[in-house]
Amino acid sequence: CMMEGITSEAASLAGHLGLGKLITIYDDNDICLAGETKATFSESVADRFRAYNWRVIDNINGHSIQELKAAIIKAKETEDKPTLIITKTHIGYGAPTKQDSSNCHGAPLGEEEVKGLKKNLRLPPEEKFYLSPEVKEFFENRKKQLTQIREEWENKFTQWAQQYPELKEQWDKALNLIVPQDLELDSLQIKSPVATRVASSVILNKLADKIPYLIGGSADLSPSTKTYLNNYKEVQRNSFTGRNLRFGVREHAMGAMVNGIAAHKGLRPYCSTFFVFSDYMRPAIRMAALMGLPVIYIFTHDSIMVGEDGPTHQPVEQLESLRLIPNLKVIRPADEEEAKLAWIEVVKRTEGPTALVLSRQNLPHLEKHRGTKEFSQGGYIISHKEKETPQVVLMASGSEVSIAQKVNLILKVNGITSRIVSIPDREEFLRQEKKYIEEILGPKDVLRVVIEANTGQGWYQLLNDFYYTVFMKSFGKSAPAQQLA
Repeated sequence: CMMEGITSEAASLAGHLGLGKLITIYDDNDICLAGETKATFSESVADRFRAYNWRVIDNINGHSIQELKAAIIKAKETEDKPTLIITKTHIGYGAPTKQDSSNCHGAPLGEEEVKGLKKNLRLPPEEKFYLSPEVKEFFENRKKQLTQIREEWENKFTQWAQQYPELKEQWDKALNLIVPQDLELDSLQIKSPVATRVASSVILNKLADKIPYLIGGSADLSPSTKTYLNNYKEVQRNSFTGRNLRFGVREHAMGAMVNGIAAHKGLRPYCSTFFVFSDYMRPAIRMAALMGLPVIYIFTHDSIMVGEDGPTHQPVEQLESLRLIPNLKVIRPADEEEAKLAWIEVVKRTEGPTALVLSRQNLPHLEKHRGTKEFSQGGYIISHKEKETPQVVLMASGSEVSIAQKVNLILKVNGITSRIVSIPDREEFLRQEKKYIEEILGPKDVLRVVIEANTGQGWYQLLNDFYYTVFMKSFGKSAPAQQLA
């Protein structure tokens, strides 16, 4: 739809990059669902796209196969910019009373209207799902042509694979998103205290060397989200060999673009922005989850600890809202070691998108860690004396785990035993067997406390009759992070 904001975002970047292989056909029928487009839309689409650095071929009869074919051939001649073919069409073409009307935009024509349509199109009025002999013959011939083209391509590919076995091995790994067994993250030294966005940057750059098909960028925020691949070039006009994508301030289009890259296969895309701006990407995130696309989202500045930028930049409801999306994995690591484990989960998962939610502020190293297995279960005990029955269980994720550690020390001074449970992936933790959850959270009569800089509604699934919560109950404020804490 030419009215959608994502159209402008995507078209602008496509023109800037000079994507000459991109051909878009615009069905200009002057009708939208609620009526005629002139009620809400009057700009010149042709002039707009020329300003985006597109070639525009307009005044094409969209009902003429010959004109469309000629326009596409003409568009293929242009290699330095994308092409928009504007076709004039009649919505409901041939319908006796509903042609050029919004009545046929999103509703059935009805039996009588269909009879009139068949008559106008010279089709047998009483036959259903009718295909003329000419149409059948055309598609049968086309199927033979395409089968031959496919067979020729497969033969060439087989010859190439035999001639270049090492490249074929790389091809298979990229196409199937195979990662090395040893990502060498255990030996990666990251000094703490450190913001998880910074730790993630170190890990991401290490992974880029190990996974050659990993590619991505940010919505004009790579210096802040720390998502630039330091040893690799940028994708720019006439130069597409790089692995850093500069999406510009185009969050929605960015989300859609990485969906397209993932759907194409052969590359593992990531994209990044401030966590609060994930709202601008929501339709694309939902589609990635719906389509099972292995997209990676890196969201930083994950709480009110953003500080002076104030409530417009301080995420409050975003964490819970993303956790609600089916098939979207949301991981919020608490320190540099959990960030390593989180990235292992990210690159292993290929059945859907994964969001990493990272801090702006430095976080201390946790007292104790478990291995990959425990982390992959979504939640685990990090305090000492795990088998000791606690009087209080402190649950938290991300930056609030270090707050739970401070609370633990205060309780200890007052003679109260407590257990700290880090839950970086709450929804995964909830999917575990009941026995494991009870083992981690302890007896039901123990006070359960949840600390998270988030609205927190979903946490009640893990609480009992004896609980206390520390959540965000309002938007944040503009102030230094320590004052807000």
